[in-house]
Amino acid sequence: MTDYRDKIQNILLNADTYHEAYYKAETFRGPSLYFHRRALDTRQAQGSVTHLEYVYATLASWGMHRMGQRGSKMQQFEAFRRSIEQQADRITEAQTFDFRAMNDQKWALLRKIFQGIKIMASGTSLVGHSKVMHHMMPNIVPPIDREYTLRYLRGKTTITNNLDQEWLILREIVSDFFIPVACDPGLNLKASKWITSPEEYPWDTSILKVVDNLVIGALK
Repeated sequence: MTDYRDKIQNILLNADTYHEAYYKAETFRGPSLYFHRRALDTRQAQGSVTHLEYVYATLASWGMHRMGQRGSKMQQFEAFRRSIEQQADRITEAQTFDFRAMNDQKWALLRKIFQGIKIMASGTSLVGHSKVMHHMMPNIVPPIDREYTLRYLRGKTTITNNLDQEWLILREIVSDFFIPVACDPGLNLKASKWITSPEEYPWDTSILKVVDNLVIGALK
């Protein structure tokens, strides 16, 4: 177990500074933003090919598929599509979850979804699976990556290739860091203003994505 209390306080105390740093960096634009927003906009039809294509394109534009022999690789689209279609009912149920009212039963359902996704053909599952789930249930799962999330929260970017262990890391990060930050009343007020200003803050698409943006801003 990792103690995230100092990290939580750091984000809450410096939210405005980190938010400004995130947008000043202008690291993420073009297709990475376009497909992200389109995937979110179509998530209620999460079984549709169009939605799944947007999710698939988002992950590719977010660097989850590298051309050539080296680097991360994604599954063929049909393998990904089948894995999601088999879990359509679970995903629909998870879309109703509130991060402020999680329990063991709800976490168990998310675990089944996490372990049933087929998106990565190489490497670990934590990063790719969290990004898929974020675009289907942004209300409860944030996108997690090595360069920002794991470096900020755990001080390292390495992940052991073990699906059970990777799920435990995801649950710990969400329940012990993202949810406490998102539950803070002051942060909620700031996030509400940012989320309702999409032209100025297009990446603030949900409260958990706001927290993710602050983590990136902290490292920027």
